[in-house]
Amino acid sequence: MHKFLKAAGFGRLLTEMDVHEFLKREVIKAENIYTILENSDGSTETEYILHAAENLGIACTAISFPDGGEEIEYYYPFFCSREFCSEENCALERHTNTETFAGLIDEYKLGISLIFYIQFSLLYKKYLRLNPPADFKGTALTAFANEGVVLLPVTKTGESEEAFAVRKNEEERLLEAAMQGDQDAIETLTASDISLYNEAAHRIQTEDLYSVVEQSLMPSGIECDQYSVIGEITDVEETKNSITGEELWLLSLLCNEVSFRLCMRKEDLTGEPLCGRRLKARIWLLGTLDMRRPV
Repeated sequence: MHKFLKAAGFGRLLTEMDVHEFLKREVIKAENIYTILENSDGSTETEYILHAAENLGIACTAISFPDGGEEIEYYYPFFCSREFCSEENCALERHTNTETFAGLIDEYKLGISLIFYIQFSLLYKKYLRLNPPADFKGTALTAFANEGVVLLPVTKTGESEEAFAVRKNEEERLLEAAMQGDQDAIETLTASDISLYNEAAHRIQTEDLYSVVEQSLMPSGIECDQYSVIGEITDVEETKNSITGEELWLLSLLCNEVSFRLCMRKEDLTGEPLCGRRLKARIWLLGTLDMRRPV
């Protein structure tokens, strides 16, 4: 069972019936076919999507065998965005246990490699079968969260926008140089990290943790596409899962200059989300790629 189905508003569904029963009855239909891929062994893989709201729903991939048998390979909630939020090159890596992919971006703005679940993997599998393996440029990120807490904003520093932009550009340049093995850049970043650690350790003695840490995006647990996030809320929308009737928040978050959309049930969020406030949550990060721009 995919634990983030609840975040897409399928919580009641999971308590009322078996998910596989629902998939076979409501999702695996001819009108819901999204992608078909025929394999050399005579089997056929078909991806179905059922919309529960705009750009949101449940996806399922089933495989049909030459003898007439059929089985569900995997399923997951999907949430798409039309805004590409990263222009860094994105590489695809196939998961070990399923015919799905993870996306990998070296996002210099964050200082980490960003790993996320690729939605509609069958589409990319079909593309890669017909084209040489390639990275892609242009990624739209979204996320689900099963619970979250709204935090108040923190007082901004007096740094001007121009000075902030210069500092961030220099940090990104140093990170890129360090990843290329530049020893001077590595030493400069190490000294900067030590200074930042000392400042944080001093402030934490008299301030609340969430006033010291304004934003963060850190890997959480053993699953590489899940993160603990503290991000600024930049847009708030409300919608409803048309299948279950559950009410949802659709939030735009900005975290260290990386933006993405997040979906979660209203009843799972503590506090009122407003623009300028922050959200603290554990998220499952997903992405779609601009297939028109292979690198």
